[in-house]
Amino acid sequence: MSDNSSFNDEVLKDKLETLLDEDNEIKKWNEGLLIKSLILLPIIIFIIGLFIFNRPENLADVLFVFIYPLIRILIGLLLLFILRNKLN
Repeated sequence: MSDNSSFNDEVLKDKLETLLDEDNEIKKWNEGLLIKSLILLPIIIFIIGLFIFNRPENLADVLFVFIYPLIRILIGLLLLFILRNKLN
């Protein structure tokens, strides 16, 4: 409630700046929408392909499909950090 009353007490110029700042935050989020969709699309296709078209038969298959890429990513990150430390 106090937040609303302080908004009513502000000068018109300050109110417009506040509203325009909020609008800019929404635009900033929408600017990267294409890139965000490009990042999420392969993940969605992978999950649909895995669980609809190539359904794993047991829990070990599911764990292997998810853990194997994670291990490879972690190994890549570890190598990246090691190489960065050697360059500095």
